Amino acid sequence: MSTVDKAMELLRQFSLERLEIGLNELARMTGEDKAVVRRLLISLTNSGFIEQNPENRKYFLGSGFLALARLREATVPMIKATQIVSEWLCKKTSETVHVGIPGTSGMSTVAYNLPYRGNVINLRPADRYPFHSSASGLAYMSFCTAETQRRLLALPRERLTRFTVTDHDELLKVISATKARGYAYSRNAVEVGVASVAMPFFVDAADPAGTIAIAVPDMNLTADHRATLVKNMQVAVRKLEFALTGTSSVQAPEHTDQAG
Repeated sequence: MSTVDKAMELLRQFSLERLEIGLNELARMTGEDKAVVRRLLISLTNSGFIEQNPENRKYFLGSGFLALARLREATVPMIKATQIVSEWLCKKTSETVHVGIPGTSGMSTVAYNLPYRGNVINLRPADRYPFHSSASGLAYMSFCTAETQRRLLALPRERLTRFTVTDHDELLKVISATKARGYAYSRNAVEVGVASVAMPFFVDAADPAGTIAIAVPDMNLTADHRATLVKNMQVAVRKLEFALTGTSSVQAPEHTDQAG
C-alpha cells in the first residue's frame, strides 16, 4: 500500500461518531505501526488536513479540506443541487429521501430530507450504505461499468439481516433484474421494516455519479405506491442531471409493477 493510500485510509477513520481520534486508536483502527501513523499525521498536519486538540492530544480533520470543498463545489455544485432536488422529491412524495455518492465500501449520503408528516425513516448522514444490500448501493452497482462492478463484487459482504443477499450468484441475479427494471429495489435487507427504491444519476463519466433513494416503511410499499415513487424519482433524477450537466440520461423504467 502506497503512502497516499495509507493517508487516505487514516482520514477515512474520522466520522460524525469519531470527530477526534488519538494516535494509539488510529494505529489500532488502521492496523498500521504507530510510528507510521505518527509520520502520516505530521505530514497531514503540515498540509493543514489534520489538526491536534492541545487539551487531549487527539487529532481531528483540519481546515485544509475547506478550501478543497469550496473549490469542488465551485466546479460542480453537487451538494447544492442534490439538496434542492432531495427537498423537492421529499415534498412530492412525503417520504424520506437521500442522495448518495460512491465510497470505497458503500454509498455515502450527501443530501437528505425527512418529511414533515407521515412515516419518517431516520438516517444518519455519516452512515455508509453497502453496495450489496441497500437500494442505493444496488442502483450504483447495477449501472456502473463492468470493471467497477467486478471490483465492488470482490468486497466483503456482511449479512445485515436475514434478508440480505450475500451469495455471489444470487447477487448477480439481483443486479441483472435491477438493470432490466431501471431502478433498484431493496426490502428489509439493511434494516427489517424498511424498504427502499433508488435510481442512479450520471454527470460526466461512465459510472454513475451517485444515486437518489426513497426509504419507506416496508408495510407501506405496495406495488402502486412503488410505481408512484419511481415515477417521481425519475423526474428528480432528470432535474438533478439537468442541473449538473444540462442534459439527462433518464429513460422510463420497465416493469414498475413487479417486485424485485
